[in-house]
Amino acid sequence: MSEEFKAIVDSSYDKGTPFWLYTSDYIFGMIPTDNDRWIEVSYTFEDPDEPLFKTERNADLSFQFLLEEVEKGVSFYVEDLKIPLLKEFATTLDGKDGPEKMQGIITELINNSDKYSANLPIIKSKDQLNILNEKV
Repeated sequence: MSEEFKAIVDSSYDKGTPFWLYTSDYIFGMIPTDNDRWIEVSYTFEDPDEPLFKTERNADLSFQFLLEEVEKGVSFYVEDLKIPLLKEFATTLDGKDGPEKMQGIITELINNSDKYSANLPIIKSKDQLNILNEKV
């Protein structure tokens, strides 16, 4: 299972910029497959039966799931996460189509992560993918 996950990680930049975050308990990712489809991936370290979960969704739904994960999942691990600022940024994407929303939120979190937390556990470039592979 971990080999399948590592293959997903290694190919995650093939069709655009993915979003990866990691905590002490799990890894979460959103990977583009084409202009309007994204694969959500999670790898839960303490799940011996099914640590890897993946599902494909359209960009609009993926945007909602990504926001929810950062707001509700990561906020449990990152004490200084400024959720109101993130929600405020997300409103600037209203009216855009799903692919634009996904690219907008991913670009914002990667380029301006310090604005939202001093230690947001995200992957900012392909060069950092080894962090994920070392965790599994």
